[in-house]
Amino acid sequence: MVKSLLAAKPVQIALGALMGGYMGLVKNTTRWTVINDGPMREIAAGGKGAIGAFWHGRLLMSIAFWPKGTQPPAIIVSRSADGDIIARAAAHHGVAGIRGSSRKVRKDGSVDGKGAMSAYRAMVRHVEEGGVMAITPDGPKGPRMRVQAGALRLAEATGAPLFAITWSIRRRIVFDSWDRFVLPLPFSRGVILWSEPYYLGSNPSPEEREAARSWLEDTLIDLTRQADNWCGVEPVEPAPAKAGRTT
Repeated sequence: MVKSLLAAKPVQIALGALMGGYMGLVKNTTRWTVINDGPMREIAAGGKGAIGAFWHGRLLMSIAFWPKGTQPPAIIVSRSADGDIIARAAAHHGVAGIRGSSRKVRKDGSVDGKGAMSAYRAMVRHVEEGGVMAITPDGPKGPRMRVQAGALRLAEATGAPLFAITWSIRRRIVFDSWDRFVLPLPFSRGVILWSEPYYLGSNPSPEEREAARSWLEDTLIDLTRQADNWCGVEPVEPAPAKAGRTT
């Protein structure tokens, strides 16, 4: 019954507006400290595209605070009722939704399925035209805070820089979900942290791909821990690493 209710377009419109409005409330009532956004702004000033990676658990505000006047942002969202709601909420903040699924990217970086290929091409085109593609490299189902292949394949195809981005806030609720989803509460203090850009380059070797994957995973884990510590809240920790991988 819940699924059929969510599939109704009026419900999706209402929930999308509600979510988008809540994101705006938190964004505008929080005193944000932004750290190290200069490199991103410099790349944007040159008209270049980029790839912004953040953990699935930090999704809510990550699509709300992309700086205006820089690259136009887009996010990949699933072709589900939940995806429709997220796409509508993102649109309230000027974020375009590209419909597809990051789970259609195989471990070797190849794309599985015609619908996934269409979405992937749209992502490449968006970045090559000077936009930023916002990606949750551990989404949509985890493991939590472990990088999958999608963001790296996009960086390889476009030559665009990868940025690790995260945020935290003092007043929040952390859900007991696979991603430890963080719900920020309004009228608080928060921090937004940016990494330096990382360039994977074209035709990388397996070792270079793994180095990029490790950089993105380690950097996002470290920045997220820093952000939580800055806000004086308990850090959210990643799921155990797979055999053969280190954090």
